[in-house]
Amino acid sequence: MERKNILGLSLIGLTAVIGTQTAVAQTALQPQAIPYGSFVLIPTLNTRTVFDDNIYSLSSNEVSSFSQVINPTLNFVAQDRLNVYKLTYNLNAAGYANDSNDSYNDHTVDVSAHLEPTNRLRFDTGLAYAMLHDDRGTGASSGFSLGQIRNDANGDGVFDGGIGEVDKYDLTTLRGGVEFGDKTARGLLLANASLNQKSYSRASSAIARDNDTLNVLLGLRARLMPKTKFLIDYEITDTNYDKSPAQGGTADTKDNRLLGGVIWENTAQTTGKLRLGQGKRQTDGQKDINKFTWDLGMEWKPLVLDRINIDAGARISDASAPYTSVENTHYSVSWTHDWLDRVNTVVSLGKSKDDYVGNPLPIDNRADDVTTYGVAVNYQMRRWLILNAGVNSSDKDSNIAKFNNKRNVMSIGAQISL
Repeated sequence: MERKNILGLSLIGLTAVIGTQTAVAQTALQPQAIPYGSFVLIPTLNTRTVFDDNIYSLSSNEVSSFSQVINPTLNFVAQDRLNVYKLTYNLNAAGYANDSNDSYNDHTVDVSAHLEPTNRLRFDTGLAYAMLHDDRGTGASSGFSLGQIRNDANGDGVFDGGIGEVDKYDLTTLRGGVEFGDKTARGLLLANASLNQKSYSRASSAIARDNDTLNVLLGLRARLMPKTKFLIDYEITDTNYDKSPAQGGTADTKDNRLLGGVIWENTAQTTGKLRLGQGKRQTDGQKDINKFTWDLGMEWKPLVLDRINIDAGARISDASAPYTSVENTHYSVSWTHDWLDRVNTVVSLGKSKDDYVGNPLPIDNRADDVTTYGVAVNYQMRRWLILNAGVNSSDKDSNIAKFNNKRNVMSIGAQISL
């Protein structure tokens, strides 16, 4: 019986793992699972060589560099009937040829469980701990000049070693969720919650960035047709920063969003979700913001060999000091074409607009327009080996000159399993 559980689980585990590794169905790893006691071990490895012509996202005096990235993942998965238990370790490490201070090692450990005591009740719970980073030129050093990043961190004309290595932070996440209702019933209730704690190791970067965030979603799903459901979601996001604005931090925020929409599967060759609603943001010491919010995710299969994915939405969220909020609107589309059984290409295009608001200082609010392009090719050489190459370009146009930049990233790599 234990052997049957392991084999059945491996199919679920492999689907979950490979779904995160590749965005295409035809070209996908088919790794073998290794029995390990009551668990199966599913190891995978992504590796790539990257050339980036603007590693610090600078508006001038751009710096280019090669880097080598390795990304191994270990998944331990077990199953008892419909209950699934999973332990994941992920390492994402990069070594830069230009400057070792740009290199990083990110670690993530995630423990999760999916429990189904009855066919009407399902639970999900998880705990994750991650040691992550912000690239130089992003986060606390966003908008810095090359001199500030490399030589003059204070902008006072005196060499002081720059900002040093990349900013490191710890992210702890506790999450849980429950669904009530048979999957084939007319109605289904769900509730999800997560608590995130973010903490930077560098004191200067922690200002206005260390925070605790609570996310809550209460939802209703009602079946309209066999493959179409109506939904109502109520979302709460409550963010509390370690320091108040008077201490050099940023203001605490609370968002309430009410959205309604539909979920559909294989209707007119499309599968997706559309939600429309209203959001209200409360910021300490500032006027409330009421904003229309929406999101769309859709996959369209006009032909057997083609898949078109569309992602779009508008939402307000936290921004880094001196701003408190950023109003984001984005649109993106990607086209995947299977030329052969083992070869496909992916072409993508994206547009986004960020309006930064809530700045207490007497300077203009910031507005960024970003356009992104991408082309990639995947070749499945073996069941356990996929070779890939791609080019991604971005063009940011901001009303504040130091945030203007263009960036081209080229990579060649492989996805490997047993």
